[in-house]
Amino acid sequence: MTADPSAGGPQRLLVLSADMGGGHEATATALEQAAAGVWPGVEIQRLDTLDVMGPGVGRLFRRIYVDNVEHTPWLYEFFYAQLWRRAWFADASKRFTGSWTGRRLVDRIDRFDPDLIVSTYPLGSAGLAWLHRHRGLQRPTAAYVSDIAPHPFWIHGGLGVNFVVHDAALALARACDPAAVVEVCALPVQAAFHPGSRSDARHRLGLEADALVALVSCGAYAFGDVMQTVRTLLEASDRVQVVAACGRNTDTRARLEGMGVPAHRLRVLGWTDQMPTLVRAADIVVSNAGGAIALEAIASGRPLVMFRPIAAHGEANADLLVVAGLAELCTDEEQLGAYVQAAVRGRGALRELGQRAGELAGQRSRGDSLRRAASARPPHRSGRRWRVRSSDAFFLHADTPLRVQEVGGVLELDHAVGRGLTVEDVRATIGPRVAGLPILRRRLVRSRRPGWDMTGAADLATHITAVEATDGADAACDDYWSETLPPDGYPWGVRLVQSPQEGRTLLLVKTHHVLGDGISLIGLLDRLLDAAPGDPLDERRPAPGAAEHRSGLGGIRHGLRQGRLVAQGLGSLAARTFGRWAVIESPQSARRLVATATVEQARVRAVASACDRRTHEVVIAVVAHALAATLTQAGLVDGTLPLRAMIPVARRAPRLDRVFGNWTAAVTVDLSLAPMGFRERLDEVAGQLRARARHGEPQGAYVAMSVLGHLPARVAPLAARTIYTGSFFSTIVSYMPAARGDRWFAGARVGSICPVVPLADRVPVTAGAVVQDGVVGFGIVLDDALRARGIDRAAVSRAVTDAVREAELEVRQ
Repeated sequence: MTADPSAGGPQRLLVLSADMGGGHEATATALEQAAAGVWPGVEIQRLDTLDVMGPGVGRLFRRIYVDNVEHTPWLYEFFYAQLWRRAWFADASKRFTGSWTGRRLVDRIDRFDPDLIVSTYPLGSAGLAWLHRHRGLQRPTAAYVSDIAPHPFWIHGGLGVNFVVHDAALALARACDPAAVVEVCALPVQAAFHPGSRSDARHRLGLEADALVALVSCGAYAFGDVMQTVRTLLEASDRVQVVAACGRNTDTRARLEGMGVPAHRLRVLGWTDQMPTLVRAADIVVSNAGGAIALEAIASGRPLVMFRPIAAHGEANADLLVVAGLAELCTDEEQLGAYVQAAVRGRGALRELGQRAGELAGQRSRGDSLRRAASARPPHRSGRRWRVRSSDAFFLHADTPLRVQEVGGVLELDHAVGRGLTVEDVRATIGPRVAGLPILRRRLVRSRRPGWDMTGAADLATHITAVEATDGADAACDDYWSETLPPDGYPWGVRLVQSPQEGRTLLLVKTHHVLGDGISLIGLLDRLLDAAPGDPLDERRPAPGAAEHRSGLGGIRHGLRQGRLVAQGLGSLAARTFGRWAVIESPQSARRLVATATVEQARVRAVASACDRRTHEVVIAVVAHALAATLTQAGLVDGTLPLRAMIPVARRAPRLDRVFGNWTAAVTVDLSLAPMGFRERLDEVAGQLRARARHGEPQGAYVAMSVLGHLPARVAPLAARTIYTGSFFSTIVSYMPAARGDRWFAGARVGSICPVVPLADRVPVTAGAVVQDGVVGFGIVLDDALRARGIDRAAVSRAVTDAVREAELEVRQ
């Protein structure tokens, strides 16, 4: 299920949180849950801000936080007080952390390309505010304060909106940053925290039905003297049953279990997923921090008692909770014991406190704040533009008048339905999706430092067109890829091709390479299509482990291994520039010849299985076999030298979770043009692919392209046009997996996707293959000038299918 574009909400939500206690993550989970309800099918990615800041940062910051709260609370209190007393100190701290975090977030934002970003962690919020001011971030942003009491690190005037959870917090929040937009939102807790039957919850948990159940929860780290808190509650009355949730604090849990108190008086728990039921089962919730557990107790309509709150934010939360009438404050054991004894004698005060909590919980909807966040633009525009990444800018520099770097796909639609489509249908289908796909709202501003402007929108009448193919669908396809994109700066286009005489309907989609590589394009295409109902869209989720962050010694070892691979790869690439390969000599023109062919994926897999090779190796060998036959027959090469093929390689498992940016690297493989059997060619191709990967060529090529993108503005175009040419390779061969399930466009089923890989200077032929729903679609792009040398589109298409048949014959022998 995908986000409904007609609903006008975001299709991709980025959540910044942090593993610092449990409150920030709990708020993030609540927002993700609410977003899925407000915008069904929305794609959500969560980033741990501390991991983004660098290897080991999370561990270091958590250690500092825990040590300060437990051992040097006076230092923690001093820092917290200075944030309030010294505005310059708060501003300097926010600028420093914002610059640090913001710079590290740029690539993550580009990779996911969200159309809404929310933060539940102060350093994440600081990074977003810095990006608004210094990098021209134009996405809606919002910060959610996961405590009831905000502090200066929480609130940022550079964000679209800052949310607090109670009217009593508004004045504090506005004092933090008078320029900030601050509003009140619903309690950001998961839907599982709600008022409910206390007796049913106790029955499920096996708690005493007639006892006064006191839930003690002091956060993920169980700060403070939890032992003394539990003793005070137990000593207050023998009718009290204490449930102690110790979170990750195994020492505290062990000490409590060592007290030897029977289970009908004391239940000790570690980290648990039963907190919603535990809160509902409680007569009273006791805490010393006032973070997530306080909000969860209020949302569940349960009385909250703050006992000996921890320094700084714990004391601030306690004070504001009392002012708001949502908690009682007990500063010592005598007060807590007396309060519990009074509660045992009569529950009137507890009921009143719980009633006020329940009233607040029902006042607002979590979905309302998310809808507000989706429209929240920063109050002040910086005048800056979001920079074009160096890896993306490379393809701007590689442009020449006859070799514009435009990638795309030829989608063959079911003509039985597709023949009724009009250009208005295409615009009506794609138009609403544009609002939820920032990649289609990016307007390229060419300057010394190219940037993106996302304040406007492309004219659909200009970018979405239709033709009736009087000379055939293939000729109409050639025409489209012989044209350049509209000059208004929005680097994408779509064309509907109807060919009634042939019974064909094509949808042609192209973007400039600056928007993304082939994998990003396939991800974008998938967002423009409709999936079958119930399709889990697993391929749109990051591959397992793809977002895993290595820290500590593991991170250092990984970095060293990657550095060694980069060095090896750069050396391998440099050494291979001295080799010899075939150069396809031909005049250059702006016209293109696009040959397509389709083959059932099962046939390719059968060949791969029989030869003990991988599917992509068979596909590349098929292309090599077809090119060898075509080019030698036309007399363009004599077969003595190989074609030097640049083959894009994903730096992680290729998935459809990204839609923007050039993130692939490349290896170079020499495709022999000498006569040989398919199996021999396959072994040669597979051997080279694996050797190049072992030598680190993908890592080396990615670094080299990044460096080229960072060259001075006067030098970068010259470097790109020197390297990205026939002087360094003969052709490009690309392989990309697309969706595994059926896809439709405006009701017409997509039968296949054939990629269109752009030519480069003195590179008159490229090839690609896309696997879509059991069909391998091949696309061979040629300079139309090759037609004069005897190249025929039909012959190129036949060469591909002939190569597959030859492979099948060989493996059967």
